[in-house]
Amino acid sequence: MKYLALFPFLFVFLGSATVPQHPVLTISSVPSSTEVSFNPLPKYKASQSDEPGQHWRHRPKTPAYKVRISFSACEYFTDELKQLYTTDIDDIEIVGYILEHLRTLGRLESDLTIKMIQAQYDVLQAAIEQEADQEPLSSSEVDNAINDGNYHEAIRLLKVAMDEETDGFRKGMYSFQIASIQYKELGLFEQARNNARQAAELAGNFGKTYLLLGDIYLRMSRNCGESWKERMAVIAAIEKYEHAREIDTNVVIEANRRILNLQGSLPLREEGFPRGVNAGDKVFVGCGIDETITVRFQ
Repeated sequence: MKYLALFPFLFVFLGSATVPQHPVLTISSVPSSTEVSFNPLPKYKASQSDEPGQHWRHRPKTPAYKVRISFSACEYFTDELKQLYTTDIDDIEIVGYILEHLRTLGRLESDLTIKMIQAQYDVLQAAIEQEADQEPLSSSEVDNAINDGNYHEAIRLLKVAMDEETDGFRKGMYSFQIASIQYKELGLFEQARNNARQAAELAGNFGKTYLLLGDIYLRMSRNCGESWKERMAVIAAIEKYEHAREIDTNVVIEANRRILNLQGSLPLREEGFPRGVNAGDKVFVGCGIDETITVRFQ
């Protein structure tokens, strides 16, 4: 009982009644792992197995939620653990190290602190496994062609594989890879758009496809030739980023970063007034995007 008074400690943004299914995560200016001057993890890393979600090299790209701990009320949280926590609580190796260290210091499995951090670890591990199941497919021939800069040959190989594939999701992954090469390496934006849309139809729950579509729309906005039209194209890109984070927790941070960076590129309300356009109106966007968006302002 004497420890209970020391732990007002912990709460999580977790629970069906209080947390949205896909929370919007803010991007904070915490120090990166490369800025940490000490290295307390080598023994922990060496002790882990090679199973996904346990080995120290496996890091999830997206957390589902964050655990917040009241350090001042917890005697077990040393300065070392505090720095680890504030550096990167979304890193599974750090969460695992904190868990192991707290257990070593005498925390019980029934303790609420252990339970909450274990829940964070479990979510991070699940994110790793989900992303591993959805990673775009590759082959040595395709990889070699890309590494050699022979992008058209890589696309040809992917199209052959796609024609021979019967599974819809795998077809979508091939189409996604083709679109990525066309956009990033060849600058074939319309072809990339078409293949990305096909990938979205075949593998609708793969968020990176919608990130790619948003990137393509943003690049195509440069061809609109008018500021207002460019800003409409920005909204089209943002809508894709928003959809990406709604369907796939693995891309929440990437989507949020893009959305935040584009807030200053949204149209001003006074720009819509002379055009008779209000927030919430539906507007068709050309510029090669050819979609209808819902107007919003800064």
